Amino acid sequence: MATPPASDEQTDGPDDGPDAAVPAGGPFNALTDDLNDLRLQHEHCWLWPQITLEIDRLDDVLKGGRQLLEPLTTDRPDWAMKACIGIARSSPAIHQHVERYDSYAQAARSLWTTFIPATPPTLTDAQIYAAMAMHEARMAAETYCEIAAGIEEEMAQAGVGHDDEDEIVELRCDIAGWERWHWHYAAQQVGSAERFLLMASFAATAPDSSIIKKAESQMATLERKARAARAEVAPYRQGRQKGAVSNLTRALLEIVRAARSKEYQAVRAKIKEWMGEDVEGIRFDGFGQYDGRLEYTDLTKNRVDSIAIDTLKRKLRDLPDV
Repeated sequence: MATPPASDEQTDGPDDGPDAAVPAGGPFNALTDDLNDLRLQHEHCWLWPQITLEIDRLDDVLKGGRQLLEPLTTDRPDWAMKACIGIARSSPAIHQHVERYDSYAQAARSLWTTFIPATPPTLTDAQIYAAMAMHEARMAAETYCEIAAGIEEEMAQAGVGHDDEDEIVELRCDIAGWERWHWHYAAQQVGSAERFLLMASFAATAPDSSIIKKAESQMATLERKARAARAEVAPYRQGRQKGAVSNLTRALLEIVRAARSKEYQAVRAKIKEWMGEDVEGIRFDGFGQYDGRLEYTDLTKNRVDSIAIDTLKRKLRDLPDV
């Protein structure tokens, strides 16, 4: 097997997948970058309260890494800036080829030979681990924010507001596969970030080298298993795509085609006509006597549910014309 090329000779490609995620402005730089831009971009999202604790947890990783990178974070010498950017860019290659080398630190030095000086001043092993921990934390944060942005986009397209709890539940059921994969991937990245920060702390306190070797071996095994699992599910990882059509939406499409209209009154009349029948896996049970919600049963899930009339009207407006 040929020795892999140095990372400064590699170019990012479509096969890099989510492992190669970097801030939109360029590769993540552990000496200068943080998570504040992600907070500003996504704190308006409906999901933000549910992910903010995870973002805070990842912020702690960045703070811990930044402490180990001092005084480079103050002086920011050019060689150190380039080295940290190089580590971020070569992160997928470091994970892929670590078993060829004695350690992650050595893999980083070998795969990014241009900008990690071989002689002082250079990054210590602890600083390399810290930079890797911070990059993994950034990728995890970006994945959490991708979930928040994806749900927000779907809500906007469906005309669902932040207070429409039932409609949000239905919408998330439609994209459950996509969302589940991203939550799982983000959790893996969090674990990786925290393990690298622990490795950085070990290296900084110079314990018995055998301890670091054992930890390196365990991390390499975990990362290898994680890569294999991601590769195995890659063809299916998106689940039902954002924008997938739910059973209810398919049933409404059939109703609209039969009524030859998207107008609410025409649709309502056709629903009443087909009440109790199986329409694309949905059985319409009636309009609530007091709250006016359209009640229905999802026969494929054996679940009784309902939809607010205002939401129903928005869904009808969003359907394609007949």
